[in-house]
Amino acid sequence: MILHVVLNDDQEVVRLNHEALETLELKEHIPLHLFNSYQELLGNINWIPCEFLLARVDNFHISSWLSRILIERLEEKSAVVFQILTENKGSWDDAFYILLARNFGFKINALPFEMLARSLPQPILAKHKNHSRQIEALVLGQAGFLQQQNDDSYHTELRNEYQFLANKYNLKAIDSYLWKFMRLRPKNFPTLRLAQFAALVVKSNHLFSKIIEIREPDQLKHLFTNLPVNQFWETHYRFERSSPQNNVQLGDESINNLLLNTVSIFLFSYGKYTGKQAYINRAISLLEGIPGETNSVTRRFSEIGLKAGKADQSQALLQLKKHYCDNKKCLNCGIGIKLLERKP
Repeated sequence: MILHVVLNDDQEVVRLNHEALETLELKEHIPLHLFNSYQELLGNINWIPCEFLLARVDNFHISSWLSRILIERLEEKSAVVFQILTENKGSWDDAFYILLARNFGFKINALPFEMLARSLPQPILAKHKNHSRQIEALVLGQAGFLQQQNDDSYHTELRNEYQFLANKYNLKAIDSYLWKFMRLRPKNFPTLRLAQFAALVVKSNHLFSKIIEIREPDQLKHLFTNLPVNQFWETHYRFERSSPQNNVQLGDESINNLLLNTVSIFLFSYGKYTGKQAYINRAISLLEGIPGETNSVTRRFSEIGLKAGKADQSQALLQLKKHYCDNKKCLNCGIGIKLLERKP
């Protein structure tokens, strides 16, 4: 049996044999105020449907809904982790290494960083973890920045080291043109990021194994501080050009970005995979201690009354905008449902 459900039964619908379908008309079963409220939500052209109605919903209800969709966002991102985990035959360390490298690219250089990590397996780096110059050579060489000769002694030393190691491990560097420098501040140049990444490998090889042992979220930040970056980069952003003295350590914003987009996601994913709630709780606690992102979406939410103080809130707001507001899924949104429940 087929039941035809419509708001207004204003046109007969029949089968191929001209037999009329059983029809349920909803018009008489929906309170008028609910219908009008729904039309009000969906019938506007505001930034989000409830832009001028949010004040009607209490903060506790909004906070509860954001907490719920934060979990939804983390579960969505976990799918990416599980895919990379499968590609790496269940190795959490290798999967973490790849996603960490991708996030070291900070969007604009995410792809070449991931390509670098996939072309330079972590076990090779582990064999040279006690030789910082060899790690630097492997990372910068595999990134394609040691292909050309250079008069600088540091570059020459790295190039010679890389050529030996590349032959030993049958490595083929990725193309250097993949790296983007345009519209980046010098501190975000990929050459400096690669030097920092190499220093992180030297400091903490098999980093994920250390992360799951740390119980206090505040201590996770220390894994990314005081990196043994080569002194060459204190006066260079690129090999061929010197610069004024600069700080080669990762800044707070960069570290928070890595904690948010890599560490918290892996802790949550590991908790889901192992069935251990403690890791899920650590992931959420970590986000609760990181400042929220500042971008066009979070700024606009702040303007209309939803300010994201911490990363757990900003992540939830990004999920809300992308999956609910943009698609006008007010009937699936806790805030939208609350607005529809209100009687005139």
